[in-house]
Amino acid sequence: MKLWIFLFFGINISLSIAQTVDLTSVDEFFKVTSALKEGKEISKTQWGNFDSSACYKNYATRQNQFVINTIKSSIRIVFGRDSLFKKDSILNITKTDMKKSPKMMFRKNLLINYLSVNNNYESIKSFRENYDFNKLLDKSKQRLSSFLGQSLDSTIEFKPIYFLFITADGKNNDDALYVDLNLIYKKTESQRINFLAHELFHNYREYFENHNFNYKTDLNYILDMIQNEGIADLIDKNNGYKSYFTEQGKLSEQGEIFINLYHDAPNDLERLQDLVIKYSNKEISETKMIDKLMNIVKYNGHPIGFYMANQIVKAGYQNQMLKTFYNPYKFYDLYNKAAKKNNISQLSNEFMEYLNYLVNNPTNNIYLK
Repeated sequence: MKLWIFLFFGINISLSIAQTVDLTSVDEFFKVTSALKEGKEISKTQWGNFDSSACYKNYATRQNQFVINTIKSSIRIVFGRDSLFKKDSILNITKTDMKKSPKMMFRKNLLINYLSVNNNYESIKSFRENYDFNKLLDKSKQRLSSFLGQSLDSTIEFKPIYFLFITADGKNNDDALYVDLNLIYKKTESQRINFLAHELFHNYREYFENHNFNYKTDLNYILDMIQNEGIADLIDKNNGYKSYFTEQGKLSEQGEIFINLYHDAPNDLERLQDLVIKYSNKEISETKMIDKLMNIVKYNGHPIGFYMANQIVKAGYQNQMLKTFYNPYKFYDLYNKAAKKNNISQLSNEFMEYLNYLVNNPTNNIYLK
């Protein structure tokens, strides 16, 4: 398991960015929502076009229809004539509910984002038609290069960027980078560049990381994602989670959750270490370990990873970290050096020995001390 996001207005715009950016799902979203706002019913053909667009196809073709069904339901609630009761029941989902259930967080965040789209509907349509997405890509690559402190490898081909309306986030998928257009619309230009550079980092890192390690087991994936997201967060969240998640002077509920998890990171890191050591000593099954880790390593490891990366930067080891941005063992080793320098708890030798074994023996399941 992995941890748990052209039809066109102007033909010239679509043709000019077709090689790097796909706005099919944005355009189909506007077609459906415009009809609903006019009080019209959406035909099976229209929904079919929606489902077959670049981004929504990814969800429509899945066996589990939760995401696509939630998207369509939220569209009907915000832009159509579905009952206010449905809207209120979703908006009343609590922070506690959201923290316990990713599905409930998705429902609420999706609805909130669509309400925001509706409030700025015409402005966002204009943004879609007139914004220079190619220039954004170029600037984001320059930002990534500056962050890494080196020129990007010119032989590496970046994935296309797919824009859609979903929750206010982005995701590096196998086929493309998926980015919510409303999120980009609301950000300043520098914030847009940093956000996309964060996603491009994941894309770029794939060419250097050890796939045999990262995808061998769920444990390997979890340990690697902590580093992957922690370093990437330094690009667009370098001022901290509170600043990043504050919009219009108000801290979002998701932001509060991330901030709390960031403060809990030292304890969560200790719990993670203890579980991994127990597993390495065959005191706990792999299934039980992963179940427990899933309750510790939230949101792909963002908060824990960001905490570790900040400790590394604080200790003055950022350059070393960026030179080995693809090696999870080096990241945890640098964290230990930083922890010693910053006078905070270090990871045990036993944990580091096991991690070193995993990284250097990715195809071997047997661990002998």
